[in-house]
Amino acid sequence: MSTVTEAPATTNRQDGPEPSGGVRGLLWVTWRQHRWALVSTLVLAAVLVGWMAYLSMELTDLWHQCHETFCPDDSPQSARLAGTSPLVLTFGVLSRLVQYMPLLIGVFLGVPVLAREHEQRTLLLAWSQDVSPTRWLWTRLGALGLFVAAVTGAVAGVSDHLQHAANLPAPGNLFDYLPFLTTAGLPAVISVCWFAIGVALGAAVRRTLPAVFGVIAGFIGLTYLVQWRYPTLVTPLSAWRQVGRPDGGLLGNNTLVVKGGMIQYGFDGPSAAFDASGRELSGVELQQLCPPTNNPDGTLSCFVDNHLQQHLQYQPGTRIPEFHLIVAGGYLALTAVALATVWWIVRRTSLSAG
Repeated sequence: MSTVTEAPATTNRQDGPEPSGGVRGLLWVTWRQHRWALVSTLVLAAVLVGWMAYLSMELTDLWHQCHETFCPDDSPQSARLAGTSPLVLTFGVLSRLVQYMPLLIGVFLGVPVLAREHEQRTLLLAWSQDVSPTRWLWTRLGALGLFVAAVTGAVAGVSDHLQHAANLPAPGNLFDYLPFLTTAGLPAVISVCWFAIGVALGAAVRRTLPAVFGVIAGFIGLTYLVQWRYPTLVTPLSAWRQVGRPDGGLLGNNTLVVKGGMIQYGFDGPSAAFDASGRELSGVELQQLCPPTNNPDGTLSCFVDNHLQQHLQYQPGTRIPEFHLIVAGGYLALTAVALATVWWIVRRTSLSAG
């Protein structure tokens, strides 16, 4: 009786890489699932960058036409910089688009990463392959996160240049909230943060629409919180200033006045105006001392004649880089919390639940 030796069964597993296995397969699946959002983001970012670059060149050209100084009030260049001119309106629209870019990133790129997988019940298939859930998560977050950082970084760089160019032909303040938020790379940092928050909310809620509403509500709430708190992240400086007299360079370029910048009168409350002894006048006392007139110069002369002064709390423009670092650090810390939350949720997600 002869011995029959069976040949080992052949396999085609090494004929080529499987689409769902390995890092290359994960990147391909990520591209297939998010390609329309990625392409749309890239196209919109390119349009935004091109538009802002053109506007920066136009503002710089106006500055050169005004002999590299502020344009005079009665000049044709100044008319183009008026409050309702197309140039100013376009500048405002572009600044708002950069401000709300992180919200769009969180809604259209962050939320679907896990929320859509839960809704379509594809996690069971994705995580039952030869790639662990943790590796699946970090590969996908890494690819999408690098894309978000690169695209929004380009937008942030051009936005920073635009804000500085806008301050050449006309006086402006880079410490005001909108210019502050759209300069020095903050748009990229905030976009990465809201991408991570969108992923975390999608993982926690497991439904796209509720997670989208959560991102919108969180973005609006955090935006107003930062706007309210950022002027006092560092203890403001204090100084006295005589009303109507030169301040001797006290308030330099890009100074942010935190308190005491506006004088009000006509009501029984503090007016922010102080007499020579340092006592704050009420609005009624100020109105009795200097009745309002149709001539603003006459009212100002009355303030000067009575030696009125203001007590200012302010942040000098030299602190802008420090404030940028503080705000960016806060958003990066929030990003780390969101990523840790996503990792914890994925680790505890049951494969049988899809």
